[in-house]
Amino acid sequence: MSRTVTLTQLLTDVRNQADIVGATARHDDTLLTRLINQSIQRFRERLTADGIQHYLVNTTGLLTAGVTSPYPFNVLDLSAASPNIVRTYSMDIDIGGRTKTLHHVQFEERSRWSGSQITGEPVAWCHIQTTTIAVMPAPTYAYSYAVWYLPKLADLSSGSDTFDGVAGWEDFIVWDVVSRLVV
Repeated sequence: MSRTVTLTQLLTDVRNQADIVGATARHDDTLLTRLINQSIQRFRERLTADGIQHYLVNTTGLLTAGVTSPYPFNVLDLSAASPNIVRTYSMDIDIGGRTKTLHHVQFEERSRWSGSQITGEPVAWCHIQTTTIAVMPAPTYAYSYAVWYLPKLADLSSGSDTFDGVAGWEDFIVWDVVSRLVV
């Protein structure tokens, strides 16, 4: 269910709730728009971190077989596939028509796969950087993958630009901005 609100509506709601209607010298549209955009980005990350997948999308491709020299694991670079990744959340691979979700492990755990079994059927992945992840153990075969991530959202800039408030989620944005103005 979509419940979009425009930047103009958000600006009006913030001004009304903060009781700053007409106070444009101190609280101009540029400042309020910046605070609204920051709040939207934080809200999307918080929601996704709490397990709500509403804003996630995926990118797919084919893993290369073997380790990525000089590492004892396979490195998957997602920057060319999607330069707008905020954070990755899940990785699936296809093994003979069966989807296998890989375990997300901490970066420090990557060395667990540096011993005798450095290739095989992947079981885990970790972040190296925002658009680069390690797959462990390195795949013996070129498996198809799907990586689920939170994409960057273009800032609202025009009054007619919209945010999908779904079921009143825009209230969080308004009250977050109001609380920042009050403090």
